[in-house]
Amino acid sequence: MKILSIDTSSNICGVSILENYNLICQLDQNTGRTHSENLMPMIEQAFEYSNLTLKDIDLLVCDKGPGSFTGIRIGVATVKAFQDSLSIPCIGVSSLETLAYSIKKEGYILSILDCKNDNCYFALYELKNHKYIEIIEPTADTIINALHLCKQFISISNFITLIGDGSKIYKDLIHDELQNYFFEIAENNELNSYFLGLAGFHKWKENKAEDVLPLYLKKPQAQRQLEEKLKNIEISPMTLNHLNEISDVLLSDFDNFWHFDILVDELNAKNSTYIVAKLNQQIVGFAGIKILLDEADIMNVVVKKNFRNQGIASLLLEKLICLSKELNLSSITLEVMEENYSAIHLYKKFGFKQIGKRKNYYHNKDGLIMCKRITVA
Repeated sequence: MKILSIDTSSNICGVSILENYNLICQLDQNTGRTHSENLMPMIEQAFEYSNLTLKDIDLLVCDKGPGSFTGIRIGVATVKAFQDSLSIPCIGVSSLETLAYSIKKEGYILSILDCKNDNCYFALYELKNHKYIEIIEPTADTIINALHLCKQFISISNFITLIGDGSKIYKDLIHDELQNYFFEIAENNELNSYFLGLAGFHKWKENKAEDVLPLYLKKPQAQRQLEEKLKNIEISPMTLNHLNEISDVLLSDFDNFWHFDILVDELNAKNSTYIVAKLNQQIVGFAGIKILLDEADIMNVVVKKNFRNQGIASLLLEKLICLSKELNLSSITLEVMEENYSAIHLYKKFGFKQIGKRKNYYHNKDGLIMCKRITVA
């Protein structure tokens, strides 16, 4: 079996071609995370060196992370494209397991990758009778918590090999925490596309193939910052006092919206429910539903211009869905202009599906009718 392994999860851009356990060609280079420019030329170079083509490959292996978010996506997208074009079987292997496969000394193997500020990705394996057994699955935590958790599985009489850049970065702390244990820190701590290929081949032989989906143990910084900001968003029932606060800016800051008097009528209707989103006491969005028998019709989900694309609409929509469940409604419907692609994407993310179309519903623009069935717990 000929194997092509691709590793783009770190500064190392790696490509190897193996035949079973035997290495045919290996190109591992520190490209400074310019993998989008270097990966395909390296793959072509590896095929040239080995006198092979993609049609000769029987198995694709890709590092699925953890590691660089962008790098992982580049590697995964590449092998997925190869898989789709020639129907080649494809296997994903974690960076932490790849590191473990570079260790040949039997005993426990603790793979640690640094992710700054005393945090790390880690996993614990045991090499026994030439088999790598996962003891603790890939996890993100502080280095202290990682070491404390691992000690619950390892007795003082067992031998531990530590590998990965985190094992050297946190070397002093590891020596303090594991002072009563037998352990050593591996010399070579870099990811290696050959060992990635070996790990993938082992998984293939043992029918433990894992799909190539990015393994994101830690959310991107931008997402974490957004979630931190959203913690300060307060969702509460809408009242006439809220309407009075935004009456002067309703049409300018919440563009293409109804007249103020119509919204007042909606808010006063017995079968309508409206909510408002506030950030630092400022109204930044609102939404509402009208209840008809056992169904809810979303009348609007509106966010102030300067606060759009920050997750506020998602919070409002999520709250409307929760309210519908609490009221034991069977479904939620809505209309959206067919060219409002961002809104359509949002609704699809929450499980809404198109069930119809209304011609010229929005001033000569068609409106899509979308619906979500409600599952009451």
